[in-house]
Amino acid sequence: MTWLLALLLLTAAGIGSYRLVAAPGGPSASCAPPLELRVLTDPDLEATVRAAADAFLTSDGNTVGDGCRRGGITVYSAGAADVVTALRKRSGAWQEPHDEDTNPQRDVGPQPDVWIPGSRADVARVAEGQDTDAVALLEADDEAFAYSPIVLAVPQNIAAEARDERSGPPLNRMIDDLLVRRPDAEVRRPDPEFTDTGMLATIALYGAGGTGDDTGGGPSAQDAARAENRVAQPGPPSPTAAGLLCALPDDDAVDDRAAALVPEFLMKSGVGCDSARRTPRIAQYPGDVPGLEPVFVRVRWQGADRDESARDEAAGAFRTWLTGERGREVFARDGFRAASGSRALLDTEDVAGSVLRAPSPLTESAGRDAMEAALEGYRSAGGPGRVLFLLDSSGSMAGQWEGPSGGPGLLKQSLGGLGARDEYGVWAVYGTGGDPYDTLLPLGPHARRDAERTIDRAAGVRDAEADPYRALRAALDHMVRRGGVDERPGLVVYITDDEDASRLTGDALDDVLALARAARVPVAMVSLKGGGCDAGKPDARISEASGGRCLDADDDLGAALHDEVARTGTGED
Repeated sequence: MTWLLALLLLTAAGIGSYRLVAAPGGPSASCAPPLELRVLTDPDLEATVRAAADAFLTSDGNTVGDGCRRGGITVYSAGAADVVTALRKRSGAWQEPHDEDTNPQRDVGPQPDVWIPGSRADVARVAEGQDTDAVALLEADDEAFAYSPIVLAVPQNIAAEARDERSGPPLNRMIDDLLVRRPDAEVRRPDPEFTDTGMLATIALYGAGGTGDDTGGGPSAQDAARAENRVAQPGPPSPTAAGLLCALPDDDAVDDRAAALVPEFLMKSGVGCDSARRTPRIAQYPGDVPGLEPVFVRVRWQGADRDESARDEAAGAFRTWLTGERGREVFARDGFRAASGSRALLDTEDVAGSVLRAPSPLTESAGRDAMEAALEGYRSAGGPGRVLFLLDSSGSMAGQWEGPSGGPGLLKQSLGGLGARDEYGVWAVYGTGGDPYDTLLPLGPHARRDAERTIDRAAGVRDAEADPYRALRAALDHMVRRGGVDERPGLVVYITDDEDASRLTGDALDDVLALARAARVPVAMVSLKGGGCDAGKPDARISEASGGRCLDADDDLGAALHDEVARTGTGED
């Protein structure tokens, strides 16, 4: 008997789904509607998993004896941290939402039959902390079925050339070496809460020793905040690695000096944006960043037994196909490696020139505790924080005082990056004898509107010079003392016209630089004059020594300062 081919319809319903519909008329019309398998994956894996599902749908592995399709597949993704939390703590609400505040069906997607996370550590995190009344049961494979190292994709003109520099050194050393080759280089990383790529990179960024389950404790909030300064960028991070690579060419001045932490496979498979505009990049392989290791996880839901047998059969068929030769072909085309052994590239014929065939060493898998510690550190690094503003109030500031681009205006704009749980204070810096400042707002929580009224009322230009050396010393000492009480991330912001920068030279500058390094409190030097952050200038050296950022009139000061403050605060106002 001749069977008509089934008609495969690919629809864009929801996050992404595939629906199989039998052709009308003829024997194929007797096929029952296929069961729909829901496959949830990491956002950086979604495109490849979708391609695999597409290939599987028309394969023999998805065809039963009478020529009908066994099932259809819906592939979708959601933030990695949200998925872990939903499976660990909110599976009951996922199955049956009770209120608007906790609704994984809305925030993550439908209940998955299969979960393909980017690391087996995610599975361990769910199992370790899962509620006793959880209604989701995970059955994970023992091994991953593919592998892709996380690489530092460096613009070709500033990449390391020697193989022992390109493969093996820890991430932070690679970043330090990059800054030697190009002092204004930047490093970008996708959102650690949205993709495992971002979180795996963060493990190494924090020096968390990511391959074991005993980390000896996670980073302090101050250490995490300091590490975050190494990957600081204006605005929020890109959600995905592909999105990050697509966003870099938006600014040519950034694209040719910005390295990106991304999965190696993107160096071959590419991303869905205009590649002709992107600066060519070379993959460097940090020796302490765990890689992406997708693993197949069957998810069973308590009480969902109406079609359990058929769903088991469909999930089992997809697993066999995905982890077998045909599935490996899909992952090979996209640039993945074998999950075990030497972790060789699955496609050894078509190797992108920007990657190494056999980088060594490739680090071990991520540990559950290391990932938890890095996530906790990342969240603590973002606030609640403590910011001390130093507002140059010397006589020379008269021409830089009024309007939104004046000293007080910039300060008030940046308060939008602070929330109700953050602490901040404002000092008016002036005077060369006695105290080098007056306190306009003491360090503590403030309602923004009240704080702005106080600044408008109390701040003003004084008929005096300023002593930035003594003011910065006092500010750093004050922040160190306050930081000893808790571990809030801190920031000192000094807004100045640099007219009194002559007091930041020689021994005075050396003293401030030493204190800035020891205090471990970032200092954002904000110069209202162009060129204030040029290499070798006091503002630039102080910011660099402290792990902070230097801003001058060549930048968009309002937006840039707001972003710097928001990285320390919670931005909840």
